[in-house]
Amino acid sequence: MMVTMPRPVWNGTISFGLVAIPVKLYHAVRKQSVSFNQLDDRTMSRIRYKKVSALDGEEVPDDHIVKGYEVAKDRYVVVDPDELEPFMPAVTKTVDLEEFVDMDEIDPVFLDSAYYVAPGANPKPYVLLARAMEEAGKVAIGRFVMRNKQYTAAIRAEGGTLIMSTLAYADEVVDPATIDELQGLDDIDVSAKEVAMAESLVDSLTAAFEPEKFRDEYREQVLDLIQIKASGEEFTVLEEAVEKPKVVDLMAALEASVQAAKEARGRHPSGGAAQQTATRKNVARKSDAKKSSAKKSSAKQPAAKKSRAKKSA
Repeated sequence: MMVTMPRPVWNGTISFGLVAIPVKLYHAVRKQSVSFNQLDDRTMSRIRYKKVSALDGEEVPDDHIVKGYEVAKDRYVVVDPDELEPFMPAVTKTVDLEEFVDMDEIDPVFLDSAYYVAPGANPKPYVLLARAMEEAGKVAIGRFVMRNKQYTAAIRAEGGTLIMSTLAYADEVVDPATIDELQGLDDIDVSAKEVAMAESLVDSLTAAFEPEKFRDEYREQVLDLIQIKASGEEFTVLEEAVEKPKVVDLMAALEASVQAAKEARGRHPSGGAAQQTATRKNVARKSDAKKSSAKKSSAKQPAAKKSRAKKSA
């Protein structure tokens, strides 16, 4: 896989009192996924979508498409882009730092997209701010505008590097009090012995966090499958039988889990529990191409009617 060099997504300055620190923002996370296109299986051509009216199914030209906000069932308020213009945040190239807080004051649920903050032409003020924040153990809270949208962001310093996370607004965070299943949990009776056993299980599974141990196995398998099919080879999917867990009482389950975790650690001192228990569907290549060819010729079916793999969700 070709690795592309990161490109800055925003250039500007951090305003810190009367000090202006030139910076660039880079995505700290590059999402990986496998996307599929819908095709006509008769011609293998792409399926295109048209903008049609829900009333008569007729295609609607772009010059007749307007923006509307639904205020009631099938009732809309049309808003012209010119009416929105006065509310658009002023496009600035500044992150205005407004206050400094302790990191543990920020609930992780507020953290959104992450960016690396890199220094601009003059790195000295950047280094100064990063060191001051790291020694003080503080996180900067500021606002900035990117792509015509205003963000609130938290900037922290780690190892001399500034890292920014955009923050959700308070009215965007769901109040757990509105979730019925989360109510009344304090009234559930849990014995001290059960808590102690659960703590023992937690302790037996405690390890240093190594993100490299956790992979998107589904994506890797799908890419393997695509590579096999692109090369013209056949494949078989070996299904693994999943044994349904037996229903046992809570204490017995905890005790068995603690014992299993200890045994797994003993067999694999350097691996996490996920490495021993993870199961994968194996995509196996058929090694005998001649047999495959013979099967195809004996079947005497047109290529368009070959069995196809089921679409992945």
